[in-house]
Amino acid sequence: MFRTLQNPGTFFPDSFQRIENDNIMNVPFDAATTEIFDQLFALYGTITPSGKVLDLAGRIFEKTRLDPRLLIGQQLTETVFWQSSEQSYRMIADAVEAAGKGIRSNTVLEFRVDKTEKIFLELDLCPVYRPENDERRLTHIFLCGRDVTAREKEIEFYKRRSEQLLYAAESADVGLWFWDLNEGKIFSTPKCNAFFDLSKYDTIRYPDFLETVFPDDRRQLIDVFLESQKNGTEYDVEYRVIHSDGGVEWLSTKGKTYLDADGSPVSMMGIVRRITDRKNADREISRVYELERKARDEAEEANRAKDYFLAFVSHELRSPLNAVLGWTKILLTKQVDEATRRNALETIERSATAQAKLISDLVDSSRIASGKLRLELRPMNLFDALNTVINSQKPLADSRKISLDFDNDSKNIVIFGDLIRIQQVFTNLLTNALKFTPDGGHIRIAMKTGGNEVAVSLRDDGQGISPEALPKIFRQFAQGDQNISRDQNGLGLGLSIVKTLVEKHEGRVTAESDGIGCGACFTVVLPLFKQAPAVSALTEKIAVGKETPLAGLRILLIEDDHDSREVLQLFLEQNGAQVESAESAAGAFAVLENGAGVFDVIVSDLAMPNEDGYSLISRIRSFPTEKGGRIPALALSAFAAKDCRERAFSAGFQKYHTKPFDPDQLIRDILGLIGKQSEV
Repeated sequence: MFRTLQNPGTFFPDSFQRIENDNIMNVPFDAATTEIFDQLFALYGTITPSGKVLDLAGRIFEKTRLDPRLLIGQQLTETVFWQSSEQSYRMIADAVEAAGKGIRSNTVLEFRVDKTEKIFLELDLCPVYRPENDERRLTHIFLCGRDVTAREKEIEFYKRRSEQLLYAAESADVGLWFWDLNEGKIFSTPKCNAFFDLSKYDTIRYPDFLETVFPDDRRQLIDVFLESQKNGTEYDVEYRVIHSDGGVEWLSTKGKTYLDADGSPVSMMGIVRRITDRKNADREISRVYELERKARDEAEEANRAKDYFLAFVSHELRSPLNAVLGWTKILLTKQVDEATRRNALETIERSATAQAKLISDLVDSSRIASGKLRLELRPMNLFDALNTVINSQKPLADSRKISLDFDNDSKNIVIFGDLIRIQQVFTNLLTNALKFTPDGGHIRIAMKTGGNEVAVSLRDDGQGISPEALPKIFRQFAQGDQNISRDQNGLGLGLSIVKTLVEKHEGRVTAESDGIGCGACFTVVLPLFKQAPAVSALTEKIAVGKETPLAGLRILLIEDDHDSREVLQLFLEQNGAQVESAESAAGAFAVLENGAGVFDVIVSDLAMPNEDGYSLISRIRSFPTEKGGRIPALALSAFAAKDCRERAFSAGFQKYHTKPFDPDQLIRDILGLIGKQSEV
């Protein structure tokens, strides 16, 4: 008789024939128990603690056509069921060994039915104990196996499908993640982890995930997630992440939150894509579009300016010519009195002078456009130059009762400039002020020094400039009123020439006006001349710290202005350097390509015709090292603005020196490039 079956772990027979030392014993099952077990298990029975079969039964034997009685006495591990799979054999052996030690085991095994069919059994091995002398003795092991083939095949199916989807996602460069909101764990694919600069198989935590997100984008991302969790809706968000190397990548995440029956969020899932290239492309498209828009606007403006220019060049050249031809005809064909003759000659002179001025402006404009405008730079007294200009215009001002006031804080203000061109600048500005100042008006000229600069302002109480015209006042052909019926003459080239000439002298010019009828003020700022020995006496040897701090250095000097190049070369040579100079980028490349030697430093001007210094150094940086691609380089420029410096550094320069050059600082900069600044 058997006890009522409570559970497989406590099942054992009431009576049985004992055979000592694990001798085989038969344990009979009654019909009721067999029927129940047949319903519950595909395989069940008992084995000894050492693993020998005592009894086996179950539906499995109907498929195998094996007589279970033939297995009695065999080691369970040696039965034919486990022989087809090394893994199954090892697993059943481990399970039997554990059960023999009193440890219950649960194992899913591959069970070979025949040569073509296999099933999966979830096999439980339960140690069974019997009280004996106040102790519990392991008497046998009950085993039972459930057929889980359908479940395992379904798991295998979804496993294969998951592997296929994972392969497709990884191949498509897409990351996947699933967030269990109850446990707080985020399960993710290797590609997803790589996007966030995490180890391939790490389990992501939400704080770690947020830590990788660009600080400016975190609030937006958190808000998107909270909104999705609140409503169980889909979301689509773009944000940046920061990698450990400092790199920034753009990511796009699209997903959804899943809610339980009570409407509480239980999980989230997301698909992550890297969109850095798209963002860069969008930014480049926007940049190109903006450049194209500006170019189109400038082209349209240029067309309008061209039409305007052609109309007025015809008008301005014909008007004085008409007076010349008319009076000439009268003087040749008719007798006139002395007063008329003198008036005619004065008119002819004024008209010829006006034509000469127009032609001169056109020539200067052409030279500027072609980069052929040359300056003869030398130390000059700005007070004397400005005084000469004022005196030349005083007769005209007096004739119109316009007062000219000249206020200055010194008569010994020296700049490094071209005397003729500086006078041209202030002549243009002063004649412009006279042109637009009504009779009886006032023009005040002030010259003040401050720091290393001198500022000259010309303020009038004339017509003024409209707010719309003010930003364009220094453009070619701009006069503030492009109307054929205007009151004043001129092609609108004067102020454009003024701006170019001032910038050529490393200065700047600005215009101010409160509007029509409020007058205007033009201010020219120029650098003061530093009494540097290298400039004031080209033949005097210069020493900084020691007599020849640049001794042994080979320097390639590129400067398009002849005088500046000559000064710089002499200065560098007098301080010990061996200098090879070029007047253009093309000349510099010729020196490098002709194998003139390996240079230690390149010193280059930025503003050069045809090819500027930015392009020059960018091309040099593309050379291999042995061709000079890594030679330290110093930029020389009249522009001190931050964006000019940044552009120079981006192009490939390591140092930036503002003109006019400071001898001491120039040597420091050069030695700093080669790591010898301590020698200064």
